Amino acid sequence: MRYVTIRAAQLLCLAAGLFVARSLAAQVPDTLLTLAGARSLLRQGSPDYRAALAAADAAGEEVWSAWGSLLPTATLQASFGRNEFTTRTFVDPIGVSQEVDPPVTDVSKSVYQSLVFNWSVFEGGRQFFDIGAANARARAADLAAVARRVQLESQLETQYFEALKQQELARLARDLLAARRRDLEITQARFRIAAVAQTDVLQAEIQVGQQQLAALRAELAAEAARRELSKLVGLEEEAAYELRDTALVFDPSQLRRDELIVQARRSNPELARLDANIDAQSRSLWSARGSWLPNVSLSFSLSRSERLRREDSMFKWDPRNTGQNFSLSLSWPLFNGFEKKWRTGQASARLQEARHNKVAGLLEVEKEVRNAYDALFAGYQSLRLQARNVELARESVRLQTERYRIGAATYIELQNATTQLTQAEQGLIEARYEFMKSFAQLQGAVGRPIAVPQ
Repeated sequence: MRYVTIRAAQLLCLAAGLFVARSLAAQVPDTLLTLAGARSLLRQGSPDYRAALAAADAAGEEVWSAWGSLLPTATLQASFGRNEFTTRTFVDPIGVSQEVDPPVTDVSKSVYQSLVFNWSVFEGGRQFFDIGAANARARAADLAAVARRVQLESQLETQYFEALKQQELARLARDLLAARRRDLEITQARFRIAAVAQTDVLQAEIQVGQQQLAALRAELAAEAARRELSKLVGLEEEAAYELRDTALVFDPSQLRRDELIVQARRSNPELARLDANIDAQSRSLWSARGSWLPNVSLSFSLSRSERLRREDSMFKWDPRNTGQNFSLSLSWPLFNGFEKKWRTGQASARLQEARHNKVAGLLEVEKEVRNAYDALFAGYQSLRLQARNVELARESVRLQTERYRIGAATYIELQNATTQLTQAEQGLIEARYEFMKSFAQLQGAVGRPIAVPQ
């Protein structure tokens, strides 16, 4: 039931992703790619995620093989034979080889048909433990696919906000370029009335050229971020779409680190996969121990056969001689060159490895939660400081601009204030989206969405 539920959810995600993909395939310039739409596209287009689902399907098929070991096997056999032998010589009673003239040719034909049933009744209990191990491996493969999806979605959210950040930085660079051009016009107008020196005009032209380079670099960085996002969700690079700013800044003080760690232990799919792997290895150990016990098997067969004459057809489907056979066999391999000890020791070592991997996984998840939690708090504090810096820098630019217009400030003083504002605005944009990237990483470490405090 769990396997069917997971597959049904995957089909729903596939349908939603295809709807968004068709919209993007039209390449309409104003197509909007939301974060939810990007997730749907990732679930149906990511090769990493599709590979994880294929591995889960393969593990699910192993369960059928394990259950089949409990059932008897049925084999239908049919053989048709023709043998022709020609005698040209013989040895007479006194030991002399003589020729037969004319040669004697003998033809024999036979037909044999059988239906055989074999049933391994008891193999030390290995069939039952193999069924449990196969189910555990299938469950681990399903959880591995879920864990891969959670990991990819965390990467997707991180890259989505990275693309938004680069988009905003490119917009800021364009706005700053327009502001530099306005400053150049003002400086040129003041130069014409001899209010400033020609060096101020040259400095303004240099500022315009430098900002043009900065705007070009920002555009290239934004395009690179979008291409990385397109690759992650499986879109062609030339697909045109717009990103929506869904960054919601909140005060993370209501989040409790210890509670998040507890949630991660319960809901992180990677930890659940490690638990399923421990279960599978434990059952495999019991299966290996079953090799020390005897085996019991049953066999039953029905057969028909007949030797045919020369003139009879070789393909006879109703031979007249019939037979039945029933056997009960008991075998107990007492010694096979330490193979049983090797198998049991190997299974035991794999179980210990799985348990150690679970401990390592717990430590890794706790570390990721703590790091993301600290980064979220640091990002929020940085965001507040950068917002305050932007307010102060804007006021400084306003004052310096007025002073420059009336000749009370030099162009260098105005540019210093403008540079401070540019750095503050860039810092604010970076702090805002770094905060959201930290939140995405925190959700990925926990393994489930986290309710945003109101």
